[in-house]
Amino acid sequence: MAGTHTVLSVPVQINTEIFREFAVFDVIRRRKRWVRPLIFAVLLLFAAVFPFLRGDVIPGVVLVVLGIGLPAVYFGMFFRSVKQQARSMGLDRPRIAYRVDLDDAGVRMWPAGKQDKAEEAVTHTWADLYGAWRTPTTIYLYNSATQAYLLPVEQIPGGADALWTLLQAHMPAEKLHTTR
Repeated sequence: MAGTHTVLSVPVQINTEIFREFAVFDVIRRRKRWVRPLIFAVLLLFAAVFPFLRGDVIPGVVLVVLGIGLPAVYFGMFFRSVKQQARSMGLDRPRIAYRVDLDDAGVRMWPAGKQDKAEEAVTHTWADLYGAWRTPTTIYLYNSATQAYLLPVEQIPGGADALWTLLQAHMPAEKLHTTR
């Protein structure tokens, strides 16, 4: 990618709110990890109907408590884990995490404090990118199925539309997703 002209450069600051928003988006919305707990809850609540119909209150109550309680524990532990990760990463105050440069050849990311060292850049061609998701507050640029660059809208020079237009010019439509 040497010798290419940078079209857009986004220095990214991450805080707890941005990290939490990403975790919820990635796990709950994109990966749809809410489906299994919901199916579990529905099945147990449906199964609880039968003991209640027979007049067996205690087994019915146990199934209701399990049907509601275990998914609640699952989501509670998820949000607690996100909070602990944000705290361990020192995100209580916004901090510069990385800079993402986009040009005709692809995407380069420099970790914080290493923007002046070309050998520290992580480089991806446009074809190598997994996909991009646009939400009202952030554009998530995935370089793999499990890793994304978070590009908060208010931090993108020229705004989200400028970045999205650039992504549309270089990525196939099936890799571009818009959520509201």
